[in-house]
Amino acid sequence: MIRRRYLSRLFLGRVIAALLGLAGLLQLLDLLDNASDVLSRGGAGELWLYAARRLPSVLAQMMPLAVLIAAMLSLRRLAMTLEMAALRSAGVPVRWVLAAMLPVCLLAVLVQAVLSSVVAPRTERALAEWMARTESRAIKPPAAHPPRIWMRAGGEIIGIDRISPDGRELQGVLLVTRSPERLILARTEAQRASRAAEGWVLHDVQVAAPGGTALRHLAEQPWPEGPSPAEIVAAARPTNAQTPGLLARSLRGEQAAARGPAFFTTRLHESAARLLSPLVMLLLAAPMAFATPRRGAQMLAPLLCLALGLGFLLSGGLLSALGEAAILPAPLAVWSVPLVFATIGTMLLMHYDER
Repeated sequence: MIRRRYLSRLFLGRVIAALLGLAGLLQLLDLLDNASDVLSRGGAGELWLYAARRLPSVLAQMMPLAVLIAAMLSLRRLAMTLEMAALRSAGVPVRWVLAAMLPVCLLAVLVQAVLSSVVAPRTERALAEWMARTESRAIKPPAAHPPRIWMRAGGEIIGIDRISPDGRELQGVLLVTRSPERLILARTEAQRASRAAEGWVLHDVQVAAPGGTALRHLAEQPWPEGPSPAEIVAAARPTNAQTPGLLARSLRGEQAAARGPAFFTTRLHESAARLLSPLVMLLLAAPMAFATPRRGAQMLAPLLCLALGLGFLLSGGLLSALGEAAILPAPLAVWSVPLVFATIGTMLLMHYDER
């Protein structure tokens, strides 16, 4: 118990320090890149709000790398002070040392899950709404002819030219109605759409069959099946962090979405596989426990751990992008990288521990 508390305190302090250091560096780089735009939108006070809204996403993003660096520093400290040699000579294998550090790693998993699935989606949505409200005050004015925004909602494909900040006024609306077999039934164009108490109303409407025949002109037409303003805003201004519930509703077609099913399937798998990242990083840092002062080439173990950790992050990002683009099946794209690198870390631990 004493050994477990000692190792946990050693590891926890370094996790916090590494996480704050990495997050601070990333926040600084982000502010250097966007400070002028933020200041033009609201002044110095909004600069702090911008940083606060970005912080949960940055912390969740940096958590695996912080665990890797903290585990490397902790194990190197034990190795350089010969505490690891004393433990091994007393019959304590390195895997038991890693097990003693596991509670802190599980705490990091919990914090990352709360940040990425609960806190970050809300703060990023608040930031996206603020950016939309203050767009007219930005240094770069909005484009005169922005690209049309496309999304799907139920059996309809929706194209919108402009959306008000609250999502209750739309301009340049195109509706493509489809059958359950995904055959086009009608094409509806409206100059604008407004949200009334009873639902959406399309104004200055033209309705045509798929071939362009049977053209009808209407002054107004109700649109009862239209998505809510909040759904339209969420689809038109997507954020990187999304809750698992939102991803599941978008995948089932219950939520207006601007991406295809492969994207949401991959993101759902990622939300679960992301929980393994700190555990895999702890395993990849194990070679640092064997870098004793009497061994030559002391830089080999840090380089090996960093290469494996960064390779894990880069490979995961690359394969996830392939899964989101439907080039690879989502389970293969998401779960193969943690399993492969966990196997590599286990093999390295067994190889060094038997020497």
